[in-house]
Amino acid sequence: MSDIRVASRYAKSVFSLADEHSILEEVHNDMVAIKDTVEGSRELELLLKSPIINSSKKLSILNSLFGNSNDLTKKFFTLVVKKGREAELFETAKQFHLLYNSKKGIEMAEVVTPFELTEELRASFKQKVKQLSGKDSVELKEKVDKSLIGGFILNIEGKQIDDSVRTRLQKLEQTLVK
Repeated sequence: MSDIRVASRYAKSVFSLADEHSILEEVHNDMVAIKDTVEGSRELELLLKSPIINSSKKLSILNSLFGNSNDLTKKFFTLVVKKGREAELFETAKQFHLLYNSKKGIEMAEVVTPFELTEELRASFKQKVKQLSGKDSVELKEKVDKSLIGGFILNIEGKQIDDSVRTRLQKLEQTLVK
């Protein structure tokens, strides 16, 4: 079974339990912390995937890193490690976050610009995403790519709006070459 399918099943199970016990917000915060921590630490990612490091050591590290987590999250760690699926922890946290956003009506979007966004631009992008998606809330992920020269690339629901200077120059070059 593929890693994403396994992670998705774990995420759905934890999500259902958290929702049922009215601790969805707490568990969501835990999952975001897990996702962000693993995403930001190549060492942790490699540790979780390593077949050399034993399960009890991995569980000990997870408990020390996320010791303030909800009891459900801690039980989830134990189960995942016991089943030898700790390598899917990051993907499970990611899938949980997607389920949470779907339930809460939050649209996820990514904007790539050649510079850091100001609060005014951030608010403008969020407003545009709200208009395009029809959802009330937006989670905007920002990336900086200096090679864009100017403009932006906005990704929403698998659709891309590319209004970058780099793309405009590439299109101009293609028309001149023909």
